[in-house]
Amino acid sequence: MVPVTNVLLRNLNATGQNVTAGENHILKFYAINVSGSAAFVQLFDLAAGSVTLGTTIPLISMPVAATAGSAELPFDFPGLHFQIRCSAFATTTADGSTGSASGVFLQAFCA
Repeated sequence: MVPVTNVLLRNLNATGQNVTAGENHILKFYAINVSGSAAFVQLFDLAAGSVTLGTTIPLISMPVAATAGSAELPFDFPGLHFQIRCSAFATTTADGSTGSASGVFLQAFCA
């Protein structure tokens, strides 16, 4: 059995946060948005500090509806492989640079 680590990121925005500290496999992402505006969770295979929103192309962009909207992305074992590290940002468009309103949360299950 493979151990699974649960990571919760709170109030994602254009500043971004690192999901993992290095190479990893993500088994599932779950996002919830309690703000009044729709958001997109952008995921990158780079450290948060190496991403330029609006220029760096996200590996995945997850739409999350406003006011308790949620989105789930499950992956078959061994999961989605991130070679460098996984970082996440919440923005107002799928590949934009404007940060979303406060209230976007991301939970990741890492193997």
